Amino acid sequence: MRRLIALVILGGLVLIAGCAQKPTQQQIDSADYGYAISQYDAQKQVQDFFSMYLKDPSSAQYSFGDVYKGYYVGSAFEGRKLQPGYMLDVRVNAKNSFGGYVGAKPYRFLFRNAKMVSAWEITPSGMNMKIF
Repeated sequence: MRRLIALVILGGLVLIAGCAQKPTQQQIDSADYGYAISQYDAQKQVQDFFSMYLKDPSSAQYSFGDVYKGYYVGSAFEGRKLQPGYMLDVRVNAKNSFGGYVGAKPYRFLFRNAKMVSAWEITPSGMNMKIF
């Protein structure tokens, strides 16, 4: 019975999430992206972030993409809020607690007015898992 109730609630949440409005093209075009961040400054902020996030930050190997103008749309629970700014995609490989490299993991960072405002780990299924 508990499982049935949980499934009904989960189904209702999925329906609500699907009904949330996405931003229009006009909202995307007229959004305030802030001023651009340099490639160097974005990479520096990412490395500073990982110096606190990783178990062995000195082992980190980075593969940086180019900074680009972009946006992120929050989840239905966040009201599908449009978050415009400048984005940087990064792959990071670092050692785990056992001293072995775990393989490069993809991340995406959002900057606004030259400051990091959000970060996501990209899961193997392509979902964005917020980490900052």
